[in-house]
Amino acid sequence: MKRPQIIRFAAFVTVLAVLLGYVVYHRTSPESPVSNGGQVAKSSKSQLVKLENYFTNVRMRRDQMMSEEIANLKTVTANPQLSKSARDQAASTMVQDTQELKAETRIESLLAGRGFPLSSATVTQHEVVVMVGASQLSTVQVARIADTVIAVTGMLPQDVVIYRKA
Repeated sequence: MKRPQIIRFAAFVTVLAVLLGYVVYHRTSPESPVSNGGQVAKSSKSQLVKLENYFTNVRMRRDQMMSEEIANLKTVTANPQLSKSARDQAASTMVQDTQELKAETRIESLLAGRGFPLSSATVTQHEVVVMVGASQLSTVQVARIADTVIAVTGMLPQDVVIYRKA
């Protein structure tokens, strides 16, 4: 196996392990919807599982794509046959991608701590899109989500887009 393939494989295995841990933790969480004297409501549980799967898949695809992109950019930066400006641009893109991924992860972690464990964030230079697993969001909840995003990214409120996924 070549070095870039090993790096990609290691990154993929790491992401997979983290996501598996996340799913196992949240499926055994005591905060699952409960009714009928302790019996978990079947429709609520199946909806919760669908939402968990959706957000797990979104994060896994994002992390896989990011790992591949960073591996490709590392290959470009290490290629002495390319111009210095091309290598510098690849390095700059790699730094930007890493900063965006860190911001996305931080937003998701903070939102989980603030009562939104099912969420995903996509950060770009011009906007942040947040998807939250909720059937409804109050204005207070939307404000809490927006405040979290603004605190992490420094973006203006009009550059924050919040969707709900029911």
